[in-house]
Amino acid sequence: MKLPALRPLDAFPLREDGQVWLALRDVDGWTDRLTLLTHLEAQTAARFDGRRTAAQVAAELARHGLATDAAEVAAFAERLDRALLLDSPRFRKLVKARTAAYRKARARPAHLAGRSYAADPRELAAEMAAFFARPGAPGAAPARGSRRRPTGLVAPHIDFHRGGAGYAWAYRELLGSSLPPLCVVIGVAHRTPGTPLVLAAKDFETPLGPVPLAEDLARALEDGAPYDLRADELVHRAEHSAEFQAVWLAYARQVLGGETRMLPLLASSCDLDGSDPGARTEAVLDRLIELLEPLKSEVVLVCGADLAHIGPRFGDDRDVTPAWLAEVEARDREGLTRLAAQDAEGWLESVQRDGNARKVCGVSAAYAFSRLHRALYPAAKGELLHWGHAADPAGGEVSFASMAFA
Repeated sequence: MKLPALRPLDAFPLREDGQVWLALRDVDGWTDRLTLLTHLEAQTAARFDGRRTAAQVAAELARHGLATDAAEVAAFAERLDRALLLDSPRFRKLVKARTAAYRKARARPAHLAGRSYAADPRELAAEMAAFFARPGAPGAAPARGSRRRPTGLVAPHIDFHRGGAGYAWAYRELLGSSLPPLCVVIGVAHRTPGTPLVLAAKDFETPLGPVPLAEDLARALEDGAPYDLRADELVHRAEHSAEFQAVWLAYARQVLGGETRMLPLLASSCDLDGSDPGARTEAVLDRLIELLEPLKSEVVLVCGADLAHIGPRFGDDRDVTPAWLAEVEARDREGLTRLAAQDAEGWLESVQRDGNARKVCGVSAAYAFSRLHRALYPAAKGELLHWGHAADPAGGEVSFASMAFA
C-alpha cells in the first residue's frame, strides 16, 4: 500500500538541548502542534510523496546508508498521520467536517485566543493597555477626541508579545480620536491562495466581543467582483493578520465607545508579476473604491502587514548580523517613504526590483491599501510612526512598521 503524501508544511531547523531538529508546522492551522524530526525522520518524511510504499522508502533510505525497515517507516507514517501532517483519508475527513462547520457559522472564531493573546476579556484589555508602556512604545494613548481620526493605518501583524509596541504606535492614533463606523481591514494571506483578494463574509469573534461584518458592503463587493471573492475563504479560518486587527478594533471600541463594522480582506501574492499587481486585483480595488467613495467620511482603512523576513528560519544561508539588519532597515524605510507619499506603484517597485530578497510578506496587502487610500483620500499624507524588528525563535528577524495617514 502506498503511503500518503506529506502535506505542504512550514519546515525549519530548530536547535534544542544541543540537538538540531527539523520542525514541521502546519501554516493552514489544521493543527497547532509543532512536530520535531530527527535527521532520519526528516529523510524519511521527505520521501512521503504518495507514490512509494513503506518498503520502497526503507529500501531507498538503505541505499543512502540510513538503516530502517518497512515496519518502522509505516509506524512513523502513522505518527505523522495522527499529527495531521499527511494528505490521508483521516486528514481529508477532518478537513471536510471542519470546513462544513466553518462555512455554516455566522462568525469566525477567535482562532488564537488563549495562545497569542489572553482569552479572558479583562486580562486581554490589561495586556493591550500595557503595550503602550513597553520599551520603544509611545506611552499612554492621547485623550479621546484630542486628535483627528486617521483615514488609514498600517499596523504590524506579528504576534502581540513581539510587536506590542508597534501596535501601540499605530492604534494610539485611533484611540486619540473616535471609532469609525466602518473599517476596511486588508491582511496578508500567507498561504498564497489562488485568488488575489479573499473576503471573509463573517463577523470576527474576539474575547472583547464580536466585530461585526459590514454585510451590505460585502454583498455589494461580491456582486461586482470579477471572480468569487469567497472561493478561498477558508484561508481566513487560521490566518492571524486580520484577526489581530479585529482584536485591536474591539479594544478601541471598548475604550472609545460606539460601534464599528469591518470588511475583512486577505491579499495573496498570486497575481503579482514583478511590479504588476494583475487585472483581477485592480478590478476588485476599483469596485471597492466605487463603493467606498460615498462612505469615505466614515471609513478607516487598516493594513496589517509585516515587512522583511531574513535569516536561516526564512531560507537564508547566513545568520542575521547588525550590518545586514541595518541594510534591511534602510530598504524598508525607502519603501515606507513610497507608501507615505501614496505611491502604490513605487512601493511595489521598491520591493520587487531585487526579486523581494527581503521576503516582505506584506507587499500585496500594502499595495492594495495604498491604491485604495490614494483614490479615496488623494490629499492625505502618511507618517512613519515606528519601525521595529523582532527575533524569530528558530533563527532570523522580522521587521514591521506603524504608519498613520490623515
